[in-house]
Amino acid sequence: MKASILIPAYNAAQYLEATLLSCADQGADVIEEIIVVDDHSEDDSQAVFSRVAKAHPEFAWKWFTNPNKGACSARNHALTMATGDWIQWLDADDILGTFKIRTQLNSLGCDSLSCCVSPFVPFVGSTKTGLFQDDRNWNCPTTISGADWLASGRMTIPACWIGPKAVFDQAGPWDESLKINQDGEYFSRVLAKAESVFFESEVNVWYRRGVSGSVSQFTSEKAESLFASVDSIHRTALALEDSPRMRLMVANRYQYAIYTSYPHYPEGLEKAKKELRNLPKPTISNPNAVSPLSKFISNVFGWKALTQLRLLLNKRKL
Repeated sequence: MKASILIPAYNAAQYLEATLLSCADQGADVIEEIIVVDDHSEDDSQAVFSRVAKAHPEFAWKWFTNPNKGACSARNHALTMATGDWIQWLDADDILGTFKIRTQLNSLGCDSLSCCVSPFVPFVGSTKTGLFQDDRNWNCPTTISGADWLASGRMTIPACWIGPKAVFDQAGPWDESLKINQDGEYFSRVLAKAESVFFESEVNVWYRRGVSGSVSQFTSEKAESLFASVDSIHRTALALEDSPRMRLMVANRYQYAIYTSYPHYPEGLEKAKKELRNLPKPTISNPNAVSPLSKFISNVFGWKALTQLRLLLNKRKL
């Protein structure tokens, strides 16, 4: 059994070659096809694709144009086109680690209803010189249930996962209405359908990070979408397991959305506060309080004061 690699691409020519070459490095014996769904790019992404495909004729390379628009729509179209037994999600600017797919498939063996996940390493520019310091805890059990992974609150990127097409089909399509946290919402549904999760620490994915994380880029539309994604995770998680640990995970998701989206979309903020009244007290800290100074401001004057200050400083830079 082989894997289909599914890649949504939009104006990704600058990074696409490295991404596609990392697919070719996996080995033709474990790859059914490499599918790129172009989301109406205006650069030379297709030329890059054609060049790599010509250099590696041992693979089945497939290029489609997204019938609609948006990354989620492109992923949904790619899944309908896939013929492999296993599905490897991959964004057009991320890079698969050496033998990532082969190693994960070996871990899964003949377990056709389970998914496998591996760590990601954030970087900017080059995987050799642009690594980010990351304190993420990857000390995971080798095998856990989907509920265990979801309740843990661990966040990964789509490329970390591989799983049977049957499970992704059962989970339903990516929510094309969401503008943010699409993967968190989608994989909560996948975890609800997977019999178990295998954690494979011997391989990884390289996650290309941008350099912009300004709160000024957050909008009311994104805030509304973020709260909608958490509402969906709430429903999925408690339908899977209504337990104190799962309720705490949901509470932390709502609190994160509040920290992240304030002061946008007041209706969503109020609704999230109401939801928190029926959930355990959140245990996460303000994600905007990273430096010693920002932590001091948040602790002394409150997290809202820190957000307002960040917004003011970003406005002055514009």
